[in-house]
Amino acid sequence: MTDDEKLFAKFYNEEKVLVKDMDSSQLRQHREELSKIAFEAKARLVAADDEIREKKSKDKTTKNWTISTENTQTSSDAIAAVKTRTARMSKMDKLRIDLRKSNIDEDTINEMIRNLERRATEKDVKAITFKSPSIETKIVTVKTGNESNGEAEIEVKQPFDSSKLKFGTK
Repeated sequence: MTDDEKLFAKFYNEEKVLVKDMDSSQLRQHREELSKIAFEAKARLVAADDEIREKKSKDKTTKNWTISTENTQTSSDAIAAVKTRTARMSKMDKLRIDLRKSNIDEDTINEMIRNLERRATEKDVKAITFKSPSIETKIVTVKTGNESNGEAEIEVKQPFDSSKLKFGTK
């Protein structure tokens, strides 16, 4: 038991012996008196705490709460982290706008941004794969021929595929 628990047990046992022989009306009256004593004690404690706080604020030697003007490494690192995050987020916003302009659906844009943010924040991520549905794109050119016979020539070309480029090989 702690000292407070021992003191509580002592007061409790003394009060239990005192109220043992009281009837209901006497118990209620006694409880009201104790309630007033507790209320008075609480008011006195608050007044004493206020006085301590006022004296501490007037004391010129204890100004621990003032802000130091030292530029510590941790504070400059925190400021730099906020600036870095702001720059990264503005780049992501610009990237999101550019992707919207290129008519990419919102789900794919969100996945791309999420993966890029993961790549930027997690050190162990080496590569990112996008699991978006593949859309077959073809370039269709219609050339009208001789209009008298109503013939037209249709030419289908595959678009430029950058994945087939080989860099650094001879």
